Amino acid sequence: MSRQSSRRKRRHRGATGDSIRLFVGIYPPQDVAESLLAALDRVDVDPDSYRVTRMEQLHMTVHFIGQTAPRKVEDVLESLHRAKKGLSGFHLQVEHLLTLPEAGPPPRLIAAETDSPGQLRELQSRLARRFARSSRARPGNRFRPHLTLCRFRPAARVTDVDRFERALDGLPAFDVKSIRLMKSVLHPKGARHEVVAELPMVMK
Repeated sequence: MSRQSSRRKRRHRGATGDSIRLFVGIYPPQDVAESLLAALDRVDVDPDSYRVTRMEQLHMTVHFIGQTAPRKVEDVLESLHRAKKGLSGFHLQVEHLLTLPEAGPPPRLIAAETDSPGQLRELQSRLARRFARSSRARPGNRFRPHLTLCRFRPAARVTDVDRFERALDGLPAFDVKSIRLMKSVLHPKGARHEVVAELPMVMK
């Protein structure tokens, strides 16, 4: 086996050695996920130009933790429990669709952006402080709450679709009653998400 193919296989396993890729996510109820993905049908973009997010993987990344040794997972869980201490569940309202990034390079994805209630901002800030070990994890980095609906294929040419006002009708809201610690396993056709733990958040 060549060195290049060996590196490629390791990359698709989503690990460096025995480490695993972890992130903290919010997953909407199935009916909300269905409604959000259906909104793509109201967007004037060639459906062949993008790859739709699988319904079971539609989520908001609250914080990307990154490569973690398996022996450290329990420590991560303890930090998550501490980070959410004193925080209740909260309500999220989807506000609009947009492409990201909004400026600079060509857009890579269409996302549903939500409002940013205080409980969500506080949770994200606590996680960023606890897991600040990379440029993606520095406290103060702007957090933009969104759920990725689809990703554009490399050859796609997308213009003038930074916002999709016609797709606003019926965009849903939902209650966040838990957060999940997720493992992301990279495969040639995209990442697969596996639940490591689900931590409840009591609604008030």
